[in-house]
Amino acid sequence: MARFMTDTILSILRAGAAAHPEATALRFVDPAELDFEGSAPSIVTYGQLLERVVALANAYRTLSGKERPVVSLLIPSTIDGVIALLAAEVAGRANPINHFLAPDEIAAAMAAAGADIAVAHGAGGAQGVWSRLEAAAPDVRARIATDRASAPTGAHALRDLLRTHPTELQGAEPQADDLAALFNTAGTTGRPKIVPLTHRNLLAAASGLSSAWALGPGTRIVNALPLFHVAGSNLLLTAPLLAGAEVQMFSEAGLRSPLVLARHWEIVEHARPTIIGGIPSSLVALLDIPLKGADISSVRFCATGGAPMPAIAAAQFEGMFGLPIHTIYGMTEAAGLIATAPLGVSPDYATVGRPAPQTELRILEYGENGAGAPVNGGAGVIALRGPQVFGGYLDGGGLADGWLVTGDMGVLGVDGTLAVTGRAKDIIIRSGNNIDPSVIEEAAGSHPAIATCAAVAMPDRYAGEVPALFVTLHEGRASDPEAIGEHLRQRLAEPHARPAHIIVVPELPLTRVGKVFRVELRRMAAQHALRTALPEFDGALSLGADGAVTVTGIDCPDARRTIQELGLRIA
Repeated sequence: MARFMTDTILSILRAGAAAHPEATALRFVDPAELDFEGSAPSIVTYGQLLERVVALANAYRTLSGKERPVVSLLIPSTIDGVIALLAAEVAGRANPINHFLAPDEIAAAMAAAGADIAVAHGAGGAQGVWSRLEAAAPDVRARIATDRASAPTGAHALRDLLRTHPTELQGAEPQADDLAALFNTAGTTGRPKIVPLTHRNLLAAASGLSSAWALGPGTRIVNALPLFHVAGSNLLLTAPLLAGAEVQMFSEAGLRSPLVLARHWEIVEHARPTIIGGIPSSLVALLDIPLKGADISSVRFCATGGAPMPAIAAAQFEGMFGLPIHTIYGMTEAAGLIATAPLGVSPDYATVGRPAPQTELRILEYGENGAGAPVNGGAGVIALRGPQVFGGYLDGGGLADGWLVTGDMGVLGVDGTLAVTGRAKDIIIRSGNNIDPSVIEEAAGSHPAIATCAAVAMPDRYAGEVPALFVTLHEGRASDPEAIGEHLRQRLAEPHARPAHIIVVPELPLTRVGKVFRVELRRMAAQHALRTALPEFDGALSLGADGAVTVTGIDCPDARRTIQELGLRIA
């Protein structure tokens, strides 16, 4: 049997096709069509996957007239979507974009990446992706539709391109240090920041996860994260393909689909995955979905990431379903992986596990000027260096001596496990979606009654965090949260960016130099969340040196449980 170096996306696909060409690589289960009595899901083998990816890579190069085209992808989780993504990494650079963004945000993201080709779910797609692409009016050489309906006028059908292009790569072979992907970070920002990742970066993270979780040909892993998320397009896709495992997708939207959520355990019984998963808010939602006798004995554990998973909710999930939860802690700039709990080690829900292989971690002092010198014990800013870490942003700016400062606060234990205690940065993470507070503030600032405003993260049992908007009103002007909320709904296209709570205050807290004191606002947001969840709350909230909120004076067990569910500390 031929042997291949697995240092690029193409090489792992070739190795998989050579080792087990008839094994299932991708499995798509549509619960709306599956009757659980013989209906076959869509399946692609390793041999078929290689042929289709290479054929489409050749098509990208032909249509763009370039040897290394940039392909922007607005694709839900389908088999064609996966093929389109992998082909872009083989041919040139894949640029996955959140297909729920507004057209102007899509256009800005494509312009920042320098897109040559746009691929989107066609006019027959259920999520209206093609219409957003058309409204964005990108200046690209070609548009490709992935669904099975006829391609829109002026576009190419992916299925036709697969049929008409050769299955041997034409032109230059990708190399390990070639750029393979261009990710947009800070999710809903108005000014996209592009994170370029090489084949080496992607495979370092993928192999680290594959090793930690002992993935292999017998593994069947559910990829419930969107393909525009680095974990969905790399960790839960490239890692299993590297190991010869089977990747399963439950509908175009995963656990975002109400039908998948309602029938989740039935689907698990039918598809027999060995690893399931989802963002923390999805797993919390599953606590309300009873097994009803479903056989889930095939599942070894559940994976989560993209946002903090409250420890008490993780323990409840394990107690209810008998499945430990392994957290992925990572970020786009590290190809998705910094640390995780390895298989065979019972997860400690107070930590995120151990660093990925060949990853060095440092805990740095945190002050007003950012990260400083290394800390000898105690909390500080997490920094890392390793083969998965990018070399700097596309438009410049990046690393000092290869060290990536995450902006997250954490503690590194003597046993090498990492606990993430909070964040120094202001990005709000709602159900795995990064939200720049300035986007909310800009929209709110256009309201005629609002004088000043600031958005911060508020603890939430289901989403981990939600945006809370604090506003002051112009003298003599009146408005209520409902009216402000309607104003924002008309101006914020991304639902996750819309504040869950709008709080009118006499004034915003300020620092000594006149800046908005966001740490105090986060304490106020936590207090609001507690008083909403516990109307008779009479405890006190204090701020630690790392900005984390601690609750004191609480003795009632039920109240303590609610506080823990919100992810807050108890003294």
